[in-house]
Amino acid sequence: MSEKRLNLKQLARAFGISQVSVRNWLDKGLPHERTHKGYTFNLSECVQWREKILKDSKATSSDYESARAEKELWRAKTVKLNYERLGGSLVSAAEVKKAAFQAARMTRDAILAVPDRVASLLAGEISTSGKIDKTRVHEILGKELRQALENLSNNLNQPEVENDDKN
Repeated sequence: MSEKRLNLKQLARAFGISQVSVRNWLDKGLPHERTHKGYTFNLSECVQWREKILKDSKATSSDYESARAEKELWRAKTVKLNYERLGGSLVSAAEVKKAAFQAARMTRDAILAVPDRVASLLAGEISTSGKIDKTRVHEILGKELRQALENLSNNLNQPEVENDDKN
């Protein structure tokens, strides 16, 4: 026994929606038959189609809820990171790279300055016979390199003074 078929106006009335909405549903895949007078619809097929659309919509809304929860989680993480940054326990990677570069440059400069400082001392260690006192040269070089590295270490351990006059 075949079910009675409805026209567009009757289907709109059955669902309690406008005829424009039914036409929109047609674009979304509402089952129908095309006749010389327009469209005809099997009500039970249309109800099943609509239930499937609503079920898919609920899945989408749960996806929406999970997306919203994820967004809130990221917002909370951002707030925490900003708090840590303002508290000083978190610094930007760019600041760390800049500080590392400056430390490496200070190390390089301190070590490259050693020959200029010790050249005359080492020249004085050559005896009149032209022999070099290796122990004394080792002491001088060790002392100068240790001093350069200790100065570097002391400079790195000093807290950076920020300018509070940021008008």
